[in-house]
Amino acid sequence: MRQTLFISLVALGAAAIKDPISLASKINSVQSSWIASPSSPYATMTHEQIQHSLVGVRRDIPNPYRSSLKIKHYTTAERLAAPEEFDAREKWPNCKSMSQIRDQAWCGSCWAFGAVESMSDRHCIAEGHDVILSAEDMNSCSGAGSCNGGWPEAAYEYWVREGVVTDDCRTYSIPGCDHHIENSTNPCPSGYGPTPSCKRTCIDGSSWADAKHKGKQMYGIEGEEDLMTELSTNGPCEAVIDVYEDFLMYKKGIYHHVSGSFEGGHAIRILGYGVENGEKYWILANSWNAHWGENGFFRMRRGNDECGVESEITCGVPL
Repeated sequence: MRQTLFISLVALGAAAIKDPISLASKINSVQSSWIASPSSPYATMTHEQIQHSLVGVRRDIPNPYRSSLKIKHYTTAERLAAPEEFDAREKWPNCKSMSQIRDQAWCGSCWAFGAVESMSDRHCIAEGHDVILSAEDMNSCSGAGSCNGGWPEAAYEYWVREGVVTDDCRTYSIPGCDHHIENSTNPCPSGYGPTPSCKRTCIDGSSWADAKHKGKQMYGIEGEEDLMTELSTNGPCEAVIDVYEDFLMYKKGIYHHVSGSFEGGHAIRILGYGVENGEKYWILANSWNAHWGENGFFRMRRGNDECGVESEITCGVPL
């Protein structure tokens, strides 16, 4: 299905959302699970800008990593033991990384952010204190991708193979910006620049080798029940979703796709689940800064593989 969706991008060209006010009105009139806002500057972004600054999971060729990834399965008893609602931020309150929202800025590095964010959470759970891993190291040095996109599974392979340095060693060099705030004093540039070069030295003077934190194992999760068990047992993972025009207008609530064209694949961190007014949802963290959505987080319909959220989950165990 996702390959068919990618082919449809040819027809989109560089067009922006044609009538954001009408689209938002349509979305809000046909459902009450979430609220769409037409005021986001996303509405004036071209498809090319969105591809190179907001979404970054490659769809131009088949994913060469997913087919070889081991998929973890839980027993029926383990699935039944998962709580009805769960939020990693509440189970591990000492891990400040779980409440952190980062900013990928004007770069299609979501694949790197979703990876290091979930890896950081897992390290904190294992070590008992925050270990904030570097999105710059992942984006520039891993070979798993770049500002032009990448794959979560390749990011996890780098973590297991070589390790990722901390953010203190190598901070993200692309300045944060407000994609979504009208008349912002911190706007994003009109174009996108090259991926920062890999620099294997620490800006804080520490040893690059000593700043590395490695993974012991990586694996995939598929399906609602196994994902609920995985999150509540071991903590956050990286997920991939298909982004449509209406998602760019998300303000709050439990998102599900209503209307609009496909824009690309996007990686995010998934950290919990719940139920509101009888509607099941996932809790996810985006990397478009804290001004977007529900303070940088968003919720998505659970149980029907909404936008592929339950199909491409990558998790790992720290060394």
